[in-house]
Amino acid sequence: MKIVVVGASGKIGSEIVALLEADHRVIKVGRSSGDILADYADSQSTRAMFEQIGGFDALISVAGGDSVFKDVDELEDADFVYGFERKILGQIRLLRLGVETANKKAVFLFSSGFLSHYPNRFSLATGPFNAAIDTYVQQIAPMLPNGIRAKVVSPAPVVPEERTKKGLISARDAAEAYVAALNEPGTGQIVRAWGGLET
Repeated sequence: MKIVVVGASGKIGSEIVALLEADHRVIKVGRSSGDILADYADSQSTRAMFEQIGGFDALISVAGGDSVFKDVDELEDADFVYGFERKILGQIRLLRLGVETANKKAVFLFSSGFLSHYPNRFSLATGPFNAAIDTYVQQIAPMLPNGIRAKVVSPAPVVPEERTKKGLISARDAAEAYVAALNEPGTGQIVRAWGGLET
């Protein structure tokens, strides 16, 4: 398969690449490093990325982890706009533009996160957007053309292997959830890798 990984140099992205590259053609995309440089928060950059890639069989988005984390009393409009653009609109853009060049029966995997269900005072500029991408993918999935499928992986916070515990997972554990979602049938699913937390 020809698989595009957006956010390939990050903690989870690099582990996904390591799991896939032996058996697939993996195209690594990032803002500052990768086979292709692109910013999924910019329409022109994203469109140029897809034109350069051409047809593909899967796209895995593990970008969007750079949301703003401030106490709820300190949040400003710009913090919410930033989270919306990178967590919601950017991933919607990847799907909206990507279906134009994706091969038939291609798979899109997007990222949300456990803060959709486990909020705290510092998560209000990202957690609600996690819930929104879950809902968007569930609603758009049955409408996609050409047998294209879409899913979401919702990981718990990623920590070094030695610090994993309930509610905290390693980057490799998260990556394995993405690869499993890629290989499993179906569309519209939310795959929750929450490290044992109730889902």
